[in-house]
Amino acid sequence: MKRIAITGGIGSGKSFVCQRLKKRGIRVYDCDEAAKRLMRQSESLKTALRELVGDKVYTADGRLQKRLLAAFLLTSEANKQAVNNIVHPAVAQNFLDSGMEWLESAILFESGFDARLKFDHVVCVTAPLELRVERVMQRDGIPREKALEWIRCQMPQEEVLRRSDFEIVNDGVSDLEEQFDEILKNIQQLNKQQLNYKKMETILSIAGKPGLFRLVSQGKANLIVETLDEAKKRMPAFGTERITSLGDIAMFTDSEDIPLWKVLRNVGEKEQLKTCSLNFKKASSKELHTYLGEVLPDYDRDRVHDSDIRKLLQWYDILVKNGYTDFKELFDREEEEENEEKSDAE
Repeated sequence: MKRIAITGGIGSGKSFVCQRLKKRGIRVYDCDEAAKRLMRQSESLKTALRELVGDKVYTADGRLQKRLLAAFLLTSEANKQAVNNIVHPAVAQNFLDSGMEWLESAILFESGFDARLKFDHVVCVTAPLELRVERVMQRDGIPREKALEWIRCQMPQEEVLRRSDFEIVNDGVSDLEEQFDEILKNIQQLNKQQLNYKKMETILSIAGKPGLFRLVSQGKANLIVETLDEAKKRMPAFGTERITSLGDIAMFTDSEDIPLWKVLRNVGEKEQLKTCSLNFKKASSKELHTYLGEVLPDYDRDRVHDSDIRKLLQWYDILVKNGYTDFKELFDREEEEENEEKSDAE
């Protein structure tokens, strides 16, 4: 099941877009509505909020005291984060249990929902600033300066769009239905492509950029990749950059080249799938080559350099820290191709 998020700042018309999608038969999970519902109905969430805010946050008959909770939230950023740490995981789990693929969240990136749920595609709804201001003023009956203040409190629209995969322009002029058709078509095509992506092609190295990247999706002119670290930052990668799948990499030996996954597996066996015991960043050349000799005895001493060994161990650490420990399943191109041939034959 794919996960698709819809986000956009206040006044962008995100909820209106979701209503139009629902008319197409697409069920969209509303994070804001779900948070309110769970705070009313979930006993475990109520207990956690009582322990954090105080017993009076709920009445004797279980009704949420919104003003008391709002006052607690506004007291400090720490209070706000503490409440979010209770509510957001509950909402995320409720979404996973709902069976829906689409989710609507105004604060997708600020809340960390993008990292928590790892969406396959993110759609950003945008609108010109003046139109957003006008919509907020009319909807909430507030003056212009207050509407602007609310907008400025959120992540800038340009940054939200930069982190997203698709854009829906909701300016009252652009044809929404045409945009829906195009985005849904692209998502369908990308999903088909991703079914055909070999597993080893999802982990990439990009020349000039540190670390490793997970392939998220592929557009006409670029890839969307995500950093393999705690930040999980999404960014475009273009054809002009030197992008290499770890499944295409091998190490030189005295006989034949050895696929990278086999070397990583050997390192994993030595380290018992824990991070590398050698401080490869500060290790001497002798220490690096001694270590590699233990996991790949017949490596080519002339063609494998210190930098190659450091990169190997750095990649190993990144993969292990991110839960990738079955290197054969992740990178074995030959087995994947054999499975595809068998499937085609059937």
